[in-house]
Amino acid sequence: MITCRAPGKLFVAGEYAVVEPGHPAVLMAVDRQAIATVADSDRGLSIRSDLLGKSVFRCERVGNAMSLPHADAAVRASLAYVLAAITIVEHLLIERGGRTRPFQLEIHTGDFADADGRKFGLGSSAAVTVAVVAAFAEFYRLSTSPMDRFRLAMLATVAVDPRCSGGDVAASTWGGWIAYASPDRHRLRALSTRGAIDLLLHSDWPGLSIRHLATPTTLHLEVGWTGEPAASGELVAQFTERQYSTGYFERFLEESTDSVNRLISALEVGDVVEVKHQVRRSRRILCGLDDAIALGIMTPALSRLCAVGEELGAAAKPSGAGGGDCGIAVIERGAKPEIELMRNRWSRAGIRSIPVQTYPATRESS
Repeated sequence: MITCRAPGKLFVAGEYAVVEPGHPAVLMAVDRQAIATVADSDRGLSIRSDLLGKSVFRCERVGNAMSLPHADAAVRASLAYVLAAITIVEHLLIERGGRTRPFQLEIHTGDFADADGRKFGLGSSAAVTVAVVAAFAEFYRLSTSPMDRFRLAMLATVAVDPRCSGGDVAASTWGGWIAYASPDRHRLRALSTRGAIDLLLHSDWPGLSIRHLATPTTLHLEVGWTGEPAASGELVAQFTERQYSTGYFERFLEESTDSVNRLISALEVGDVVEVKHQVRRSRRILCGLDDAIALGIMTPALSRLCAVGEELGAAAKPSGAGGGDCGIAVIERGAKPEIELMRNRWSRAGIRSIPVQTYPATRESS
């Protein structure tokens, strides 16, 4: 039996711009974990996920892919990244001369949702993908580095949706705080359909950049959950459809890139004032994008979350695609009275404070 874990994530800055290859974002891995456990089976292939109740879903290998022939569309959609992750690892196994085996897989993601199963928006899909890739790589005794596992998880992700930037996949792979820029995912998807997965693990991925940042020691990051589920994939799809509909897009990319790079520099030297300034600037940049192409990033609840944070001296913004889910407030670690007051005022506004810490960075070499 093999068990692997992967953390969730929060976007600190660079949302939407990071969808364009080569443009940076900053993310923080959080201590909410997806857990994947895989073991040999004498009853064929099966998957059980806590988000789908206690049901066991039988799967089959059809051609070069995994399928769920007896599941409905909702279940297949829920497990799409899981099936893609298994498929990509088994492709690598076969390329390296190995043989697939029957398995039973269990997935636990309770850290990412409330008691009613509503997700917080902390990157559960990416965490599950990374955990499943790691578990099956170990299950099949494939030698893989963190970069290998990131690339496998990324290939699985783009097989499902090439619009995903992969920043969440990187945070779930390496932990800690990272600066990330995305590769050309449509190119990766096209190349992966031709096979040669092992070659893709060692080839150049133009645009990709992943760099660890020191975890801030003088800052506290408070997370507020609006209780409104956000359809991140749909928002990103709307962004890609509308981004060239006005002349604002190039300006947006320039401003976001400049702000994220300044944020990275401030984090590296521990400049708290500049970090907060760039977090605020990131919010204004996202609001400008929202005004230009009407994505619906800033909901009333997210606006209230940010307003409360700012009134108490924090730098606040949506985290991720917006349209619901979470916002963040960055404030000095010693400002405990303000942090407690912010939590109380959020609660009165129907916003739930979600306790998270930075998930430690991996010590494995890339």
